[in-house]
Amino acid sequence: MAHKLAGTPVQEQDIIDVQTLVDAYFDNAPDITDPTQLVSFGTSGHRGTSLNGTFTDLHVAAITQAICDGRGQFGATGPLFVGQDTHALSQPALITVLEVLAGNGVMAMVDADMDFVPTPSVSRAIIRYNESHDHKADGIVITPSHNPPDNGGIKYNATNGGPADTLVTKWIETRANEYVRAYYELEGFKRISIDNIEPDRQVPYDYKGLYVEELSSIINMEAIQCAKPKVLVNALGGSGLGYWRAIKERYNLNMDIINDEYDPTFSFMTYDHDGKVRMDCSSEYAMADVIKQIGNYDLAVGNDPDYDRYGIVSADGLTSPNAFLVTAADYLFTTRGWKDKGVGKTVVCTTMIDKWAVVKDVPVYEVPVGFKYFSSLLFDGEIGIGGEESAGASFLKKDGTVWTTDKDGMVMALLAMEMYAVMGATVDRLYNNIVEGCGDPRFGRIDAACTKAAKAKLKQLNASSITATEVDGDAITNVRTTSLYKDMPIDGVRVETETGWFVARPSGTEDLYKIYGESYKGDKGLIALLTAGEEIVTAALSDEV
Repeated sequence: MAHKLAGTPVQEQDIIDVQTLVDAYFDNAPDITDPTQLVSFGTSGHRGTSLNGTFTDLHVAAITQAICDGRGQFGATGPLFVGQDTHALSQPALITVLEVLAGNGVMAMVDADMDFVPTPSVSRAIIRYNESHDHKADGIVITPSHNPPDNGGIKYNATNGGPADTLVTKWIETRANEYVRAYYELEGFKRISIDNIEPDRQVPYDYKGLYVEELSSIINMEAIQCAKPKVLVNALGGSGLGYWRAIKERYNLNMDIINDEYDPTFSFMTYDHDGKVRMDCSSEYAMADVIKQIGNYDLAVGNDPDYDRYGIVSADGLTSPNAFLVTAADYLFTTRGWKDKGVGKTVVCTTMIDKWAVVKDVPVYEVPVGFKYFSSLLFDGEIGIGGEESAGASFLKKDGTVWTTDKDGMVMALLAMEMYAVMGATVDRLYNNIVEGCGDPRFGRIDAACTKAAKAKLKQLNASSITATEVDGDAITNVRTTSLYKDMPIDGVRVETETGWFVARPSGTEDLYKIYGESYKGDKGLIALLTAGEEIVTAALSDEV
């Protein structure tokens, strides 16, 4: 059940104090005896808040120093592209990153206008640079993604432009924590004050101009220009707000843009489903602003603060990311004429993708949760599109070559516009055509509280630990703890029946585990499946701990 404040404007008492947050970033330091305050790379970098000592100047300096130490062995000997979103902590963290990069003699590629730089723009810049240079570049993006306004985050993108793989992030995490601990032994970092950095240590780069100009290589901009769909863009106060303005002007599109001013408090937001302020463009509650205005537009789109996620709204409501992934794949493989390419999905994505792929004779690459698993597949052109159930996806250029190897919320939003312009229908209508005759699944997720010990056990659970034989009256047909592609650990367990499936995975930040599920037995069937799933996993964990 949604919180009573879900979808309503944020109240004054819940608006962050930016100065207090920034002061804490420089004044606070992690307690090295508390494991929760050390550097920890989840599926997409280190995240935390300065208020409790989990994201501070020391964390960011240690991570950046670790990256400088290891980037050579990761294959990066050229410049490093730096991007940051509009969270309040991203601005002081940018200073920290630039100071440590300068201290280590690493050339930083900074925005020519000193503007914000979205995640996909950094990925695109790395790929663009490395196509014509022998000394390969990599990147840092300062963002906690869609997380609350008091959060900060930092992640490392490898030379292929995508999120670094687990081996690399584990190396960075371990090295960074050595620096965090050594800090108290008066062993510092290589660092130059921002005021003393030589001009030749930072190179101005036209992130926005190049990205916007190249969009015609991946999106049919002419079709959008000709059809002139009336579109509402919710910039959500994010790092790509200037990009949407530039896209509108460059391609003369019929769009209105809201929430396109920098406001690190995100005071314009509405509460998310749980009563928290979260800039999640895939949440109907966070996107309440555009949903209530959709009657005046053909389509509405939105992006989260670092612009790696998308939200698509039509008269039918907010489109499910699962539905969009299936429909986008069908449209792209029909219009682009790609040959010998597959579609990528995570282990918690809809099986409608698999059903569609069988009909179209397209191979499916199922990977664990985390976009890093798609990076090499996109880079090498093995998949035409790869996406997650959490509204993150990217796809290839028209000619079948790589665009980005990180999630790109802007091209996904533009693709929805292209699909409307070419097909004359919204994503939801097109999806309904695909599911006809295949069954119409219901997808959902619930959270279950558990101890840290139980979380650790779930991550290492064996398939044999699931002793149940049925779910909601349906026989269990398969239990596995690895992905279908390359048999990689999914950090949890997947249980399948003929009419649905569920996956249980531990949360990376809270004492709970997440149960994702999909049922072909309607809404009631989904509820029954998720409820049974929680009981089955709880039983397995109680036997294990």
